[in-house]
Amino acid sequence: MNSFSILVADDNQEDLDMITSGLKSAGFDVIQATDGVQAERLAHEQRPDLTILDLRMPLKDGFEVAASLHTADLPFISLTSYGEEEMVQRATDAGSLAYLVKPLDIEQLVPAVQSALTRAEEMRQLKESMEQMDKALSQGREISMAVGILMERCNMTAIQAFDALRDEARSQRRKIADVAKEYLAAAEALHGLSSRLSERAREKTQRASKRVPKRFPTRTVQ
Repeated sequence: MNSFSILVADDNQEDLDMITSGLKSAGFDVIQATDGVQAERLAHEQRPDLTILDLRMPLKDGFEVAASLHTADLPFISLTSYGEEEMVQRATDAGSLAYLVKPLDIEQLVPAVQSALTRAEEMRQLKESMEQMDKALSQGREISMAVGILMERCNMTAIQAFDALRDEARSQRRKIADVAKEYLAAAEALHGLSSRLSERAREKTQRASKRVPKRFPTRTVQ
């Protein structure tokens, strides 16, 4: 059984019941709303894992509800009628993770919901990582420097570099600042070693060039 809760907002009772039945059969908990005002209120009160939102709703326009959900970081997918490409684009611009077209194919419902839930979780984790990174970078110079070095040497994004440090800290049950300091010390030691080896190689080349005997021009006997 799924532990996810889904808010279904549709003023067409037949469609609402069909979607609800399909989701419940797949093990989802379902909350129903039949107008835009009710949908917005229930979304903010219940904070479902996902909202399926009909864009044509009474009392409050579906796009107004979509904007409210997007602002509150409440993931949603939109319901549109066949041929409403402009509405689909508007919904996507408003933050819709996906869209379903009426008349609805119930066999596509659950896979679409599962895909949207997966994407919503990925976005939540990304936002969490960005917030943690911003907080850590503002509090620790070492973390910022370590992230910068990882980005340069390992061709990582800032998020990837921070996640690498954070994962290493978690695996060792240490503070990320301590892991960053350790990484910086290792990077500095490696840089120092590289500099010394490079200098020795340069000096060796210079000494070798000095030992090469001078060549005198030869004369040809007439």
